[in-house]
Amino acid sequence: MLFSGKLNKLRTLAFGLVFIGFAVMYIGFAGFAGYLGALLAHNMVVMAIFLVLGFFCVIGSSVMYMWLGMVSTKAVQVYCPNCSRITKIVGVKDECMFCKQQLSLDPKDAPQT
Repeated sequence: MLFSGKLNKLRTLAFGLVFIGFAVMYIGFAGFAGYLGALLAHNMVVMAIFLVLGFFCVIGSSVMYMWLGMVSTKAVQVYCPNCSRITKIVGVKDECMFCKQQLSLDPKDAPQT
């Protein structure tokens, strides 16, 4: 259920961006310390570039989390007929966060009875 619903997909992307940022910073420091070969050893410019890129990834993730929080407060809450839980819909069509049931606010997508 990690990738169900638009909000959860974007939250997972933001969470991965944090780890990417830390990995980029770690690579920059490891190169400076000499663990990645003599070419990058004690090269402060390369280390600074990697640290700044990693920092921007972490800051971008924080901005994305803040934006997703604002979107989540304005999302429409609906009842899922499949799993009997209340879920949030972003946009006109989305899927349930719990069971991946396709949900829609458009009346033309309603099942025919």
